[in-house]
Amino acid sequence: MHATPFVPPAGDRGPWPEGAEDVLVEILLRVRGMSRLDFRQEVLETMDESAEARGIHGGIREDGVPQAHLREILRAIRTFRDPKAALEALTKALEQLRKNHGAVGWLRLATRVLNSGDDLPRSELLPAIGELHDINPPDAPNRYLPEDTPGLRERNTAAFTLPELLDLLLTRIDDDRLGPLVAFLRKLCNDPAVDKHPLPALRRFLAAHAHQEPATAATAPERLIIQVRLDEAGPPQSGDTRYRLHVSYYRQPLTGGPFRRIGSNQDDPVFTKSELLRVGAARLIAWKELNLALRTPDPVRIEFLLPRSILGYTAELWSTDATRRPLGEFHPVVVRQLERYREPLGLARWRQRWANLQTHGADSNEVLKRIEWPPLDQPNAKGLLRWLVGKKHIACLGLTVPYEQLDPEVQYAVDTTMYYGGVPVLIWRRVSGGQDPLIAALSGYETTRLAELPDVVHQYRQDVSGPDLAPEDTLALLWDDPDCVDPDQDYSFPGIVG
Repeated sequence: MHATPFVPPAGDRGPWPEGAEDVLVEILLRVRGMSRLDFRQEVLETMDESAEARGIHGGIREDGVPQAHLREILRAIRTFRDPKAALEALTKALEQLRKNHGAVGWLRLATRVLNSGDDLPRSELLPAIGELHDINPPDAPNRYLPEDTPGLRERNTAAFTLPELLDLLLTRIDDDRLGPLVAFLRKLCNDPAVDKHPLPALRRFLAAHAHQEPATAATAPERLIIQVRLDEAGPPQSGDTRYRLHVSYYRQPLTGGPFRRIGSNQDDPVFTKSELLRVGAARLIAWKELNLALRTPDPVRIEFLLPRSILGYTAELWSTDATRRPLGEFHPVVVRQLERYREPLGLARWRQRWANLQTHGADSNEVLKRIEWPPLDQPNAKGLLRWLVGKKHIACLGLTVPYEQLDPEVQYAVDTTMYYGGVPVLIWRRVSGGQDPLIAALSGYETTRLAELPDVVHQYRQDVSGPDLAPEDTLALLWDDPDCVDPDQDYSFPGIVG
């Protein structure tokens, strides 16, 4: 027995903007076989078999005139209990019955826009799509893509059709959804083969959103920053704390400064510390968007945001399933203290000391002498912050004892130098010892600024790599960039922000 959907008063468009039905009808009429009543009935039967639109068929009046029947189908979809799901069901039915048909790609695009709610200017964009659907498709439309578009750098778009490219531009992972789309459509309109068409709705859309078009000036070189965040998932069970894995990724100019978010992923399962070392990197490359982002030709830095309880965690030893090689051999890997990230105390001093990292030296030996080695014995712990106050030039502290092995009182004092003293960088070997072995390990690399430490440590890790890496050959680098702090991350975790 078919459920009869609620029918609103005549003229009520429900959730769709004015003119949406006209665009959909024109697109649907281009689908091969849509002029036949038996094919339209087959489409409805396929929809009726889906969970999204079950029962819709019974509320649709049959009509032998294609346009009238399609408007009746769309009326039923628009007034269905879940119009978005019903429109998706129509699109999926045609994708199933008419695979790779050009008009189905346009229907998928129109569905994307209609179901976007207020995220997109539907009333302006949908008529423009209707006009584009009606022109002869240009060859190789990917040539209109703006260069270095965030979210598309790693995609091979050579075989994409025009509706597929438009859909890709609307669904890529970036905070600026319309800018590259506007730039793409403007280049398309300037093509002489397309310019001869009036396209009034498209030109109105471009005029209304011209301010969102990215600047055409050359984009500054950037790095990809991947932040792997480990949050303690409740109290420890059986003595083994479990962690939830959250990854966000950003782009930042190579010269430093503010970054912009590209996307994020979060794992539902929780992992123990030992499980993370075994499966962590494999989880990273399992996410499609992140895997694509990692294929960028731009430099990459991986930052592990760790609770202070595991700040000494050997995150750089995460390995992928494919190579079994440590992640730290592929990219610079640094750690950050999660508590400081979530509550950036002493930000003015933090930024001031961060700027000191950019100071140039005559050679690498001179630069490495700028690493300061604080006293780490318990009697001097309480005076560590006072020791730091008069040394405004300090940007990097070296630890002769691994952070995780510090006496609790000394560790607390080291944290204080970060929180209140603004120290942005710590470096240590994973075994206790004097400063000489660490300085000797790094002195063979050309560096003119402490700002190059992530790359220097990366080169060192590559040089000492091997199947039996000794603890004394491993280095940890805490690298707290004050410009790379994203407060929105906390809102992904229920209960953290009150």
